[in-house]
Amino acid sequence: MKPFLLLQARDHDDPMAEHEWQSFARAMGVTRDEIHTWNLIEGSPDADTLNRHAAVLIGGSGAYSASGEQQWVHDAAQLIREELVGRGRKTFGVCFGLQLMGRALGEDVIHDPENREVGTYEVVVTAEAQECELFGVLPPSFFAQQGHNDRILNTPVGTKKLAESALAEVQALVVEDKPVWATQFHPELDIHGNRLRYMRYIENYGGLVGPESEDPVLTSLRPSPHATNLLYRFARMVLEGRDQL
Repeated sequence: MKPFLLLQARDHDDPMAEHEWQSFARAMGVTRDEIHTWNLIEGSPDADTLNRHAAVLIGGSGAYSASGEQQWVHDAAQLIREELVGRGRKTFGVCFGLQLMGRALGEDVIHDPENREVGTYEVVVTAEAQECELFGVLPPSFFAQQGHNDRILNTPVGTKKLAESALAEVQALVVEDKPVWATQFHPELDIHGNRLRYMRYIENYGGLVGPESEDPVLTSLRPSPHATNLLYRFARMVLEGRDQL
């Protein structure tokens, strides 16, 4: 049994699937052997598979959107609603993971490239974050790695908003009274990881506007240790068998 199950939605030939796995392991302070990966495009894991893991991670999606009408997207949303949120399984969703969770809980996912965040952005915590097990230790604002064209507009019913930014109203949420969190930003990425991810999906984000030294995304990159610490703390909570820190 591996402690963590990482749900991904990436094509088999996408090198970012491997990179995402490595990035989660690094940020959480665990080995890759402690994380089992599962491709949602091929179907959702059954209850027995979920029961063999102490916690679930929901990663990014590469070329796919949580607003899509593919059957696997509908199935993944149902999985989140019934098996993860419904049963209160320890869960941490990232980017696509937050959007899919929002959809599962009744919110629309919109494609909004005019308000895309790609690079490093400032995130501001809410007053409710101060009482959250994971977010309560954060400063009032911090830098986080971003990479998204889609977002949800509102916090789903039954959740609390924990963070926001100038371009995205919902940057983080927690399901009320359950160990289920999600962030729009990427706590698993550092500067180098976000640069690599940006270059891989550059066509999705409009491409370079000039020399790399003048590219606004690359020049925006900053360290984001506070964001990464969220995943490290989540991993400690799971490995020590606690529902809260």
